[in-house]
Amino acid sequence: MAPTNLASFIAVVSLGASLACLAAELAQTTTPQAKPAQAEGVLADRTLDWSADVLNSDFRSDTLDLAGNVRVQQGAMSIEAQAATGTDFRSNNSRWTFKGDVRIRTAQADLQANSASASFVNGQIADARVEGSPAQFEQRGDASEPRVRGRADVIDYDFTSGVVRLENEVWFSNGKDEFRGDVVIYNLREERVQINPGGRDGRVRGVIRPRETSPNTPPADAKTPRKDEKGA
Repeated sequence: MAPTNLASFIAVVSLGASLACLAAELAQTTTPQAKPAQAEGVLADRTLDWSADVLNSDFRSDTLDLAGNVRVQQGAMSIEAQAATGTDFRSNNSRWTFKGDVRIRTAQADLQANSASASFVNGQIADARVEGSPAQFEQRGDASEPRVRGRADVIDYDFTSGVVRLENEVWFSNGKDEFRGDVVIYNLREERVQINPGGRDGRVRGVIRPRETSPNTPPADAKTPRKDEKGA
């Protein structure tokens, strides 16, 4: 091949390679990159918002003291109280205590108590313990349906599993029937309840109310008359 033709050939090949590289770069910049899938049950935004009348903070010990109309919120969860203290509050694993007219609201439950403590793991609220005389729990849902409610001296709420544990002087109701025991464990998601699991010293007591039936509804054991009995 003549030198002139060889040089022309090399120039064409180099130009083609450059154009191919340029096209690849343009494709990468114009094609939207797929976002990593968000783990189920993990908040996309783990921001913790709070407000209060008074703030005192020690940056060296990483503590935060809030007083007066305190409200802490993360996603659909909120905690209200008259006073709160957060330790390691700027880390992903912080610990909070609340005092005075405490109320915890989530998408699934509503709790009220005199005091409470809550822990955050990996930046997301993991569990809470409320105490009162008594502390109260209510499952949130359709207003037309009976509400699951409970009272006890101590109530533990596991946000991850959706399990509520009531202990000491427990009263529990599914909206109609009532139960009393030392310990009640209720799964909000599965709507399953255990009372005094494993056998405790105290006994379980309850009141079961039969379902209401319409006046025109025949008893379950009533027999339907045969054709030859009708009009006899």
